[in-house]
Amino acid sequence: MPHVDVGGGIALYYELYDFTPPWKAGPEPVVFLHGLGGDRRMWLFQVPAFSGVHPTVLVDLRGHGLSSPAGEDFTIQNMAQDVIRLTRHLGIERAHFVGLSMGGVVAQQVAFDFPLVVASLVLADTFGSLPQPAREMAQAALERMEQQTMAEIARERITAAFSDAVELAMREYFIEQVAKNDRTAYLRAARATFQFDPADRLGKLRCPTLVLVGQEDRVTPPVLAEMLATNIPGAKLKIIERAGHISNAENPKAFNEGVLSFLGSL
Repeated sequence: MPHVDVGGGIALYYELYDFTPPWKAGPEPVVFLHGLGGDRRMWLFQVPAFSGVHPTVLVDLRGHGLSSPAGEDFTIQNMAQDVIRLTRHLGIERAHFVGLSMGGVVAQQVAFDFPLVVASLVLADTFGSLPQPAREMAQAALERMEQQTMAEIARERITAAFSDAVELAMREYFIEQVAKNDRTAYLRAARATFQFDPADRLGKLRCPTLVLVGQEDRVTPPVLAEMLATNIPGAKLKIIERAGHISNAENPKAFNEGVLSFLGSL
C-alpha cells in the first residue's frame, strides 16, 4: 500500500486517482485533507466528481487512517509539513488544497508556510481566529473529550456534526469509523487543532480562496465561515444548504459543484 516516509517516524498513507486525459497538459492536482477523526474515506463522494478533471490526492493525516500513529504530541504545523513532504515525493509543484474542519486548518498552515505550493485554498466547515467565547467552548469540548471513551466521543461529535435531516445510515457509518480511532492519537490531533490561531496571518494570504460552510453546521457555524472569508483578501463564501458540518458528504452535489466552479474560474 502507498506510504511515504515524511520524517520523524511518520509514514503517510495516500491514494492518487487520475482519470484526466493523458494526452493533454494536466491541470494542477487537488489535495483533499480530512477532518478530525476521519480519513481519506471522508471524500468518497468527491473522487468520482474530481478525478476526471484534476489528479486527486487523498491523504490520511498523521495519527489517522492507515498513516503512522502519533507517538508524541504534535502541532498543525507538523501536519502541514507532512503534507508538503508527501506532495514533494509525488512530484507535485503546485496544487489546490481542499480541507474540511481540521483539514481546513492544516490547509491554512500549508498556505502560511509554503505559499508557492498553493494554487488555491478551499476551506470547508472550518475556522480561522476564534473569538474568545468560541475558544472557551472549544476548550470545554476538549476537556469533555478527555473524560470520554472513543465510542462516546464518536457518537457525540458525529451526531452534532450532521444536520437533523441526515440519513441515519450515513450518520451511523461515520460514528462507527470515528470510534475506531486510537483515542490517544485523536486527542493529540484535537489539541493541535484547538490550539491553532492564525492571528493576523490570514490577511497576508494571496492565493484564491473559497470558504464553504453547511447552512446547519453546529460545530463551526456559518458566522465563523463569514469571519474567515472576511479576513482573507478576496475570499469567496458559499453556503451549502441542507448540510451540517460534514457538508461534502451530506450535500455532495452542491459541494462538488461549488468547488469545481471555483477551480474552473481560476
